[in-house]
Amino acid sequence: MYHTHMQKVLKKVAFVQRLVLFTCTLNVAEVFSLLLLSVVPSVEDYSLHTFCFGLFLFFSSIYLAFSFYLFSCCRTSPSSLLDRQSLYYKRVLLMTNLFSILVAMYCYWRHNTYCEPGMYSIFSVFEYTVVLSNMAYHFTSYYDFYHVQFVFSLPEIVKLIESD
Repeated sequence: MYHTHMQKVLKKVAFVQRLVLFTCTLNVAEVFSLLLLSVVPSVEDYSLHTFCFGLFLFFSSIYLAFSFYLFSCCRTSPSSLLDRQSLYYKRVLLMTNLFSILVAMYCYWRHNTYCEPGMYSIFSVFEYTVVLSNMAYHFTSYYDFYHVQFVFSLPEIVKLIESD
């Protein structure tokens, strides 16, 4: 859905369109790494769980940065009030996400290196901030698709199936 939206509102230059495809691929990789993270608990396979979380951090942070860049620098038409709101929230959430990743990594290192009291708790707060800021960034799709209507109707689906 974002791929189609980005193709409509962003410049039709080959570089931008390739970046749109790459960005959407990053989004799929982010979702796939989250799926793996959900399937592999840290208690069962700590190294694989850690690897999947690293993949999530990598793909999500690059996706957030590239999609912010595309929406902020590559639009073809002037942005509406909703577009500007979305972009503002995207910027704040991107910075929050990246800052939280760095602080969480530092706290995790301190916890593992020095085993200081409370350090793992601080790490956990920033880990949750990473996850929540990522979720909130994706929620800005509310502004991007504000005027889009989704209609799900069982009779229409049945008609489509019967016509095939």
